[in-house]
Amino acid sequence: MIKIMTAAERHTTHDDGIHSEFSFSFGDYTDPHNEHFGSLLAHNEYVLKPMEGFDRRFHHDLVIVHLVLEGKLTYEDDKGKFMELTPGTIHVVNTGSGIYHAENNASSSEDVRYLEMWFLPAEPGLEASHHQGDFTQAQRLNQMLPIIGSGDGERSLPQSLDVVMYSSILETGKELTYSLSEDRRMHVYVISGQVEISSEDGVFDISSGDAARIQRRHELTFQGNSSEGNSEVVIIDMP
Repeated sequence: MIKIMTAAERHTTHDDGIHSEFSFSFGDYTDPHNEHFGSLLAHNEYVLKPMEGFDRRFHHDLVIVHLVLEGKLTYEDDKGKFMELTPGTIHVVNTGSGIYHAENNASSSEDVRYLEMWFLPAEPGLEASHHQGDFTQAQRLNQMLPIIGSGDGERSLPQSLDVVMYSSILETGKELTYSLSEDRRMHVYVISGQVEISSEDGVFDISSGDAARIQRRHELTFQGNSSEGNSEVVIIDMP
């Protein structure tokens, strides 16, 4: 089954220099029919105006992913971590038994645009931990680059969260294929451009801000379909 969620269906808020787009129930936005998708609890897109951001707040037993699309995002927490995240960097924090963290735009002139995703951890109550990885456009061009993944190795998630996240930049007409297992789900999000998804369920065109939620076994083809340059997409394979 493939369900398309359009950019227009996201919940939008504007508050004190922060523009937010929520794909699931989040904060004051409640929709009992749209609370999560598998282990993905939140998928938010933010734009922070210069010198704006979120003050420290407390979370526990969540794995939070930051993926910066434009500008520079400052992250800091009460464990002594201070990071400046830029496009081409993925940051993952397992909040574990608890952590106070904040995200801000320290620039006086440029906006920051980024994705923040929350996942259910494989095990609660673990010690808080961080993961950071870097990647280039060349590594993602017409490829499904695993920017975080389960298991061992440099790009593995802390504490073995059972999720693999791919990033890809597709030239128009270029295709990628993927076999989704029966017991897995997939969340596909278009950052820019347009992507055509083909499977036995049909052909679906999704554009910037749209998402596809895919369940059960599928043989999938993703094709760049933009008339104005390349298309950028994030693909998440999860339980």
